[in-house]
Amino acid sequence: MNGKKLLLGGALLAAVPMSSASGAGGGGKGAADDLIDMEAIAVPIVDGARLQGTLRFRVVLEAHDPEAAKNIAAELPGLRAEALATGAEFSRLRASPFLAVDAQRLSDELTEALHAHYEGIDRVLLVEVAARTS
Repeated sequence: MNGKKLLLGGALLAAVPMSSASGAGGGGKGAADDLIDMEAIAVPIVDGARLQGTLRFRVVLEAHDPEAAKNIAAELPGLRAEALATGAEFSRLRASPFLAVDAQRLSDELTEALHAHYEGIDRVLLVEVAARTS
């Protein structure tokens, strides 16, 4: 399917070592102190006027540096709202509980939206995703 990797619901995309939501850990780019775990998000999958299921996903935000990670942690409610809106739009247009989730596209859309909200975010790591029937 156009070379895109698809994921069946419930599979783990990436394992990201983290010791806390605020990111305690060793230094260096890509270290745990540059990662911020966001609480799981669930949005409905609607076709027309019918509720077909739920799209659930969990992301980890990769900050540009430890200072940006602190700012991201302070901005987390706004970033979560943006991730929720992006997930809802993705669910409305591209999700079905009967097909594999295009995890790469969801990750790309979340990265674009959250980076636009706060430039200190380098990328959004999609660590869990599932589409299930109601």
